Amino acid sequence: MKITSVSARAVDCGFNAQKLQTSRVASPMSRFARFAEQRASWMWPTKKVFVRAEGEDGTIGWGCTNGGEIVEMVVNAHLARLLVGEDFADLAMFNEMMTAALLPNDRSGFAMMAVAGIDIALWDLTAKARGVPLVEGLGGAGGETLPVYITTPRPEAFSGGRWPGLKAAAPFGPEAGEEGLEANVALMRRFAEAAGPDVPIMIDAFLAWDADYTLRFAEACKGLPISWIEDPIHPQDIEGLQKIRREMDAGIALALGNFAFSRADCADLLRSGVVGVLQPDVAWAGGITETRRILAMAEEAATPVILHNTCEQPWALALAAACQADALVECVDRGETSPLYELMGPRPDIKGGSVAVPLDPEGNRPPQIALKAFEPGANHTKGG
Repeated sequence: MKITSVSARAVDCGFNAQKLQTSRVASPMSRFARFAEQRASWMWPTKKVFVRAEGEDGTIGWGCTNGGEIVEMVVNAHLARLLVGEDFADLAMFNEMMTAALLPNDRSGFAMMAVAGIDIALWDLTAKARGVPLVEGLGGAGGETLPVYITTPRPEAFSGGRWPGLKAAAPFGPEAGEEGLEANVALMRRFAEAAGPDVPIMIDAFLAWDADYTLRFAEACKGLPISWIEDPIHPQDIEGLQKIRREMDAGIALALGNFAFSRADCADLLRSGVVGVLQPDVAWAGGITETRRILAMAEEAATPVILHNTCEQPWALALAAACQADALVECVDRGETSPLYELMGPRPDIKGGSVAVPLDPEGNRPPQIALKAFEPGANHTKGG
């Protein structure tokens, strides 16, 4: 079956209104006073990008990624025209073709988000054309649920030991001095108390620290059950990561890969010998096709993978269920009513430390706010 159209729309879904965006959370911009208090004050384009791919029989596949108007433009002005008229039987070839078309300019960031959005839509289109859930198209799930850890600003809401882990977002970096370091450590004590005995706790530094600060933090947290420190420094600072790995308590892993946007980026990290947990984001790292390659590469390196922000991405849940033997997935706690939980279908069913594997053969179904953006007359340039 041939592809008849591919198009993207950037839609404001309220991402910058989320608590992690409006509260004090460390970031690469924390050292600039103007941007230290809220991620929303500097964040990259935060509109969600919905990608629509249609087959000649009228079947429609949907994908979703980040990057706002930038990624919308890459899809509509460049990648869409490469795909229209092609038979969508060979999704791996399409992924390679899109990546090659972008290689002279970029293999990372917004470029790979655009590839991911289309790739996810084509996988959805393929599954719908077959009338099967995506997880079946990926090989089938080994069970009906997956264990899920929680990233949250309110650990007390998840106390009682029912969860495989609780993760904090670090509020401070080196710019906040000793007082900020003490506050970060106090936060981890709070998480440990809420989690209960034998429940791992983790912290996400979101590229805000440096190697020396990371080592100071780890030393100050001695005696706490910290399983990993996530993205303390930029993933391309291999020397800094190796210093951390060499000098830090061996019982604390480095969780990296959230900002590794391709298998090439992940390969660099794996070769460095520093990765304790690899965490690529399917909607950023080239989509389902590229992430399957990353999973195979990580398996060969005997490195566990936890797909970033899994529970907001039904395709990521499907990948974990079908392609990982001992999958653990992530849920970002955005409160009780966040629209980000329902961007591509019903809110995931999360109970007592596990989440249901998506088994709907109807696949991805974006909300009305996205569908309206594709209606005739909407103020967008049509791709394809």
